[in-house]
Amino acid sequence: MATVVTAKFFPKPDKAEEMNDWFKNNLSDTKAYEGCQLIKGGYNKDTNEVILYEVWDSKEAHQKYVNWRVEIGDIPKLVESSTKEPEIVYHEEVY
Repeated sequence: MATVVTAKFFPKPDKAEEMNDWFKNNLSDTKAYEGCQLIKGGYNKDTNEVILYEVWDSKEAHQKYVNWRVEIGDIPKLVESSTKEPEIVYHEEVY
């Protein structure tokens, strides 16, 4: 059974456009990463939140990916541009 992941980011008001551009330009790497089946993103202007909807082969595959993003400095850069830490939630795919 696959794992569905939701990841919510909270950009600083002056960093929202920059963060959205980063996701647009870099999610192709995510799509190509081993274990990633799907990734889509959205932005809510009213709440200034970015959400990613992802489907992975497993929770472990996603965690390996996140560790890679930390190692190359992407996650720290995103956190620096945020008002708080991202919220990542794992769900068991049911349907």
